[in-house]
Amino acid sequence: MERLKVRLEPDGVERLPLADLVQLGEHRLVEGQVVQRASRSSLYEERWRRAGVDAGAVKQRNDLRQLPFASGSHAVEAVKRRPLPRFPCTKAWAWYATDTAGERRKWIPYAKQDLLLYMGLLARLGQVTGIKEGDVFLTVTPMAPRITNALPYLWMYADVLDTRQRLEFLVGSMFMLGRSNWTEFALRRQPTVLFCLPQDALDLVEHFAKAAGQPEAKPKQLFDRVRMGIFFGQPLAPRREQIRAAYGVEPFDCYVTTEFPALFAECPAHNGLHLWMDVCIPEIIPTDELEKEKAERGYVPTAVFVDQASAGIEGELVLTTFGEALPLVRYRLGDLVRLVGTDVCSCGVTHPRITILGKA
Repeated sequence: MERLKVRLEPDGVERLPLADLVQLGEHRLVEGQVVQRASRSSLYEERWRRAGVDAGAVKQRNDLRQLPFASGSHAVEAVKRRPLPRFPCTKAWAWYATDTAGERRKWIPYAKQDLLLYMGLLARLGQVTGIKEGDVFLTVTPMAPRITNALPYLWMYADVLDTRQRLEFLVGSMFMLGRSNWTEFALRRQPTVLFCLPQDALDLVEHFAKAAGQPEAKPKQLFDRVRMGIFFGQPLAPRREQIRAAYGVEPFDCYVTTEFPALFAECPAHNGLHLWMDVCIPEIIPTDELEKEKAERGYVPTAVFVDQASAGIEGELVLTTFGEALPLVRYRLGDLVRLVGTDVCSCGVTHPRITILGKA
């Protein structure tokens, strides 16, 4: 059977010069008619019409500056107030939601190509962090309908269809603690990779000790083979050393968002998360602009493209993506970041590096 290719093109994109990555993003923006397709979504349609936006006039990435920002609150409102079929730009294969409870929950559609993109980025995550053939993952996921619940299954498919590393996944849930013996089974199976939220890893310390019948034992004394951890869903920074002390692993930070397949990942240099420029056009709204927006009613802040920003700049992350079901166009993620640098990383990857500071 012919192998289905799920990795991103072109080959070697992780090491393309930054100027080539900028050109690639602009090509995908224009040739993919991203803004024109997005204009059909209820997320943008009415707001752009009121703002006098001409979607067909976007011929290069600098033209994005003509477009208003979008945000999670706009997504919630579009789903709530408009017919649901008008939210995606094409047929959705899956819907995932944020953790926010009640009516503020954001539901985001994913089409076939979006899911293949996710699988490709998971394959890239494995390459960047150093996943080895035959690795056994202990994955602790939140409950559905979150995208993080689907991560181990998408990674399984990526390995079956493309990477062929014979990876193995043991999937547990914090919700099932006390309702199943998965912690005991994990001790018996002896995983090599921990894949979960940072806080879940810390909360599990006592549960593994209990399952082993050794109340004072730390996981690093109970797991003989675990060598690394990939952590998503929360900033790793305040918990990094605690996790290292408890598990004896090399921890890798990974940025995940419901709105699109990001998977911005830390490499072995541990000097920021690589922001994948081939899947999005990233901007930063600097902190001083955010302060003006807060102080002056009606003020529209100015953003700067990440590749044109200076190292050390802090502000809110804004993305334009090339999604099939729902392209994000100047979408404010609500996360504050610091740009670590745009120079080539010591690992050889050329994509800019950022640090997640917290919520805006």
